[in-house]
Amino acid sequence: MLGVFRSHFHSLYNLDKTTPPTFTLTHKIETYLQTHVKCKLSTAHRQLIEAPITDEELRIAIKDTPTGKAPGPDGLSLLYYKKLLDTLTPQWLSAFNSLTQGGCLHPATLTATVTLLPKPGKDLDQCSDYRPISLLNQDVKLFAKVLATRLKPFIPGLVHVDQTGFIPGREAKDSTVRAVNSIHGSPRLTTAPFLLLSTDCDKAFDRVRWDFLFRTLSHMGLGENMILWIWALYTHPSARINVNGVLSASFPISNGTRQGCPLSPLLFALSLEPFLKAVRYAPDIAGLRVGNTEHRLTAYADDLLFFVRSPKVTLPTLLHMFADYGTLSNLKLNMDQSEIMPVLIPPREALALQSSFPFKWCQGQLKYLGTFLTPDTNDLYRANF
Repeated sequence: MLGVFRSHFHSLYNLDKTTPPTFTLTHKIETYLQTHVKCKLSTAHRQLIEAPITDEELRIAIKDTPTGKAPGPDGLSLLYYKKLLDTLTPQWLSAFNSLTQGGCLHPATLTATVTLLPKPGKDLDQCSDYRPISLLNQDVKLFAKVLATRLKPFIPGLVHVDQTGFIPGREAKDSTVRAVNSIHGSPRLTTAPFLLLSTDCDKAFDRVRWDFLFRTLSHMGLGENMILWIWALYTHPSARINVNGVLSASFPISNGTRQGCPLSPLLFALSLEPFLKAVRYAPDIAGLRVGNTEHRLTAYADDLLFFVRSPKVTLPTLLHMFADYGTLSNLKLNMDQSEIMPVLIPPREALALQSSFPFKWCQGQLKYLGTFLTPDTNDLYRANF
C-alpha cells in the first residue's frame, strides 16, 4: 500500500519532470502573461511588502495561528514557539530575512508528512479518491503566514471581483447569489439560448506549474524580495506518505502550491487570474448582459461557473482557452465531472449540444458551492430545504 500511494503522489507532484520547460514554452508563457495581466502593484505598494520581516509580524502570526494543530515532521508544535518566543525570534528572523541575500532553507525544513483521508462515497481502491493532508513544519507555516498577511491587503486590487475564494472582503455567497440572479433574470435579459457550465479541474492546486506561477507574480509587480521569499518555499521541497503510522521514503515535489501552507490560496488565485481575464475579454464568448455589464463567470478558487449565452459559439471557445491555459500552467479539465445546466435551451438545440460537447448534462439541478441551483428559481427552496 505504501509503495502504491508513494508512486501515485510522486507522479502527481512531479508533472513538470515529464514536461520540462523549453524555449518555446517559456516564450508562450511570456506572451500569454503580457496579453492578459493588466493589474499590477503600484511602486508604493511594492515597497511596503519588500521591507525586512519584523519581530512584530512574527508575534502577530503566532497569535493568529490556531493552537492544537498537528505538528510537521520536526514534531515542534505552535506551543514550542509561543513558550520560547523570545529565545527563538532572533534566530527565526535571521534565517528568513537572509533569504533575500541568496540564502536558502535546509531541505529538512521544507519536507512534509502527507496523511490520507478517504473521500466520502468514493472508490477506496483508487489512490486519487483519498484526500492528501500535508503537515508542514511550524516555522515554515509561520513564515508563509507573514508573507500572506503582507500580500492580503493588495490581492483585491490584483484579482477581479469574479474570484471570491480566499480573497479578503469576499465570500462564497457572492458567487452563489450571482448564479441565482442570473437564472432569475435571464428570461428578461436574453432571447438567445442560455446555460450554466460548472467546470471541475483535476487537483488544480497540486498541478500548478512553478515557472508559470513565478512569471505571473513578476508580471503582477511583486518585488524581488517577495519573490525570493516565496521561491525559498519552493526550492527542493519534499514529502513522505503516512499510511497507518508507517512513513514512505521521501520524494521530491516540483509542481503545485504547498497544501497546508497559508500562502497557497493566494498564490493559486494569482496564477488563475490571467486565464479568467482572458475569458472576460474573449470576443467569441457571450455571457449574460445586465445594463452595461456582461457577466461571464464567477469563481471560488478552482470552482468555476460560467454564464453561457449562444453556447454553439461560446462553448468551443471556452474549451480552446482551457486547452491553451492548461498547456502553460498544467491545469486539467475533467470533462466527465463538468456539468451543464440548461436554463433557456430549446429541446432540439439541447440534444445537439449534448452530442457535441463531452460534459455531463444535469437533470433538474446543479450543485455549486453546496447549493443546488435549479433552472426555475421557484424550485430553489424545494431543492435546498
